[in-house]
Amino acid sequence: MYKKYQLINESTGEIVGEKSEHFTDSMNDEGYRFPSHKAGIRLFKGMPFPDEMTDAEIGKMLRLSMVVIGKTNMLGYRQGQTIEAYTSAEIVELAKLRNRQGKTFLNKMLRLRIMQRVTTNTGPQYYINPAYLQPPGHRLSLDLFLLFRDELTGLLPQWAIDEFLSQARFKQTSQRQLAEAERILQEG
Repeated sequence: MYKKYQLINESTGEIVGEKSEHFTDSMNDEGYRFPSHKAGIRLFKGMPFPDEMTDAEIGKMLRLSMVVIGKTNMLGYRQGQTIEAYTSAEIVELAKLRNRQGKTFLNKMLRLRIMQRVTTNTGPQYYINPAYLQPPGHRLSLDLFLLFRDELTGLLPQWAIDEFLSQARFKQTSQRQLAEAERILQEG
């Protein structure tokens, strides 16, 4: 399907340009295509959950994936014009666990690198590893790549890894992230 735009000079009425845009029809003979910006999650066939995870824990991670902030994979919510990170207590509540069970679950997900905790000036933020759960239609950012690079290396083509590492050299990142990026580049 095509969408056609005309650029018209308001004073003369003359058509001064045209633009067209191709997009996939939402409904065709094959059925309905869900828009990529709608809530959902992408799983990668080549990246199974760790054997150490129970089916119940995988289910809890799927539940938590519904509150991921799009491009960042951060567990959070919108409050007015800002994005707020869920606290560990709120994550435990969202996973429908009691305090002690929730703390054990959260620590296990951090240990298995299904999630990462990043300390910021406003408090900790929790991110879901995009190698396991990735919102559809979103691009992988440099920051998210650096946070989960070990798991993502097996999923991404080498040229994409090289590009991320090149970007990391030019971006102001912490010394630890830069040193790790250099280590990976030298190994490649």
